[in-house]
Amino acid sequence: MKKYLAFGLTLETSLNFTGVLQESTAETDVFITEGLLPQRANRPTRVQRRGVRARIGIPSSGILLTWEGISRFHVADGTHITYQNEGADEGTLRLFLLSEVIGILLYQRGLFLLHGSAVQVGDEAAVFLGVPGAGKSTTAAAFGKAGHTVLTDDLVAIQLIDSNPFVVPAFSQYKIWKNTIDGLAFDESTLEPSFEGATKFLVSQPLATFPRNPVPLRSITLLYPQNSRRKSEPIRPLLAPVELLKHFPLPIQLLNGPYLQTHFQHALTIARTATIDQLKRPDGFNALRHFVQTF
Repeated sequence: MKKYLAFGLTLETSLNFTGVLQESTAETDVFITEGLLPQRANRPTRVQRRGVRARIGIPSSGILLTWEGISRFHVADGTHITYQNEGADEGTLRLFLLSEVIGILLYQRGLFLLHGSAVQVGDEAAVFLGVPGAGKSTTAAAFGKAGHTVLTDDLVAIQLIDSNPFVVPAFSQYKIWKNTIDGLAFDESTLEPSFEGATKFLVSQPLATFPRNPVPLRSITLLYPQNSRRKSEPIRPLLAPVELLKHFPLPIQLLNGPYLQTHFQHALTIARTATIDQLKRPDGFNALRHFVQTF
């Protein structure tokens, strides 16, 4: 068993995350073990990975998340993940563990979660949200190409510390599309194919310099396509809870009463210190590069 760091947590597991996650010597926060999971998750979700729709179950013992023919996962108490492999290779297991599965664990630990990307600019973090195709991952990649750190490209975890919001760094790899590689002039020969599909590639940032501590949140930007009727303008703080709820990254079955109450309270707290805007995405890669330079 080895220990690794992801989302500010020390994970203890026999799976090999060397080169993907930083190693950790801290006390274990999360145990990841293989085992039999006889209970079945039978409620379909909107979550898809590798073309397979996930199913969820919520027994009293925790939360089940299953991709049939790939793997089953059981998450309990924000401290334990058990998986039953149904034929997946280790790279695929890592992909699923570091996406919705660890998202459910962070949900159990009370973090504020968003489906988006986050980058570090100076000493602060900027978060980009949007519907699929709005450009959040490409925007994060443009910041990465310009020398900034991409904190996460999929699952954003925000922690409130003394009522101030901080983005928790996920891990050093992020995914980009083939057209982004061409448009931003990445060197494709240095990239690995993503286990998520042939049209996505992995960018590996240096493990030694990837942030280990939460980064103060500066802004949240909701990106919209150029043809959207939305105007580029600030979002009023009172509207923040509803607007941010649209970008909940996990199965909607988890949006229960207690979580919704906490979400609204935390969203209002975040809106008091971080700017929240909506923006039509930059039109083309040259405009995107200019956006990054002037951000």
